[in-house]
Amino acid sequence: MRCYPFTSSSSIAAILLFLSYNDLVAGNTATNRLNVDVYYESLCPDSIRWIKQQLLPQYDILKDYISVSFIPYGKATYWQDPNTQKWHFSCQHGIDECNGNKAQACGIHAIQNNESADKIQQLTVSLIGCAMTSRFPPSSILECAEKEGLNDQTQANINECINSSLSNELLVEYGKKTQELKPDLSFVPTITINGVNSREIQSAAQNNFFKLICDSLDGTKPSQCSACK
Repeated sequence: MRCYPFTSSSSIAAILLFLSYNDLVAGNTATNRLNVDVYYESLCPDSIRWIKQQLLPQYDILKDYISVSFIPYGKATYWQDPNTQKWHFSCQHGIDECNGNKAQACGIHAIQNNESADKIQQLTVSLIGCAMTSRFPPSSILECAEKEGLNDQTQANINECINSSLSNELLVEYGKKTQELKPDLSFVPTITINGVNSREIQSAAQNNFFKLICDSLDGTKPSQCSACK
């Protein structure tokens, strides 16, 4: 699935494969592993807060029990110019957020294409965590890619993607995935467990994500779950 440069048709095929792989990342065949999808925006204060306060502090404990997928789109919209076929976006927090969403989509995509399978989830969480806790998430993805130790090819592909139509195509696919969410996305970030989106999961994820995972796991759980009552 290595790419760069893409032709238009191969871009779409690669993106669809990438999104499908996103649902299977990091050993998802493990029977006790929960799929955690994070629908977020690069400049959303609540997204930043959740990643910083709920996901990152407990990730090392939970990493063998969850498969995390990031969907950087949120309440954005997109449309295509019928004459030029160019994609246009409008984001809740302005053009900078659109650019940040694209950059993070490029980072996720490049990791999927260039890093070893056993490192994909860890590097993705590290990259997004670094960007979302930086002073200005939309412009920090390249700096974070270097800081978090992504290989040279991954870093080069992120840069190429950001400066190409691929970034638009990735964001469109994330938009389609967000639009498929049921019930419809009404709050950012929205967290789903094994594809389920509910008020109960949303409330628990926002207040105590660690406990939510402990309560949702069947069978083997992290020993620290015993402290969650």
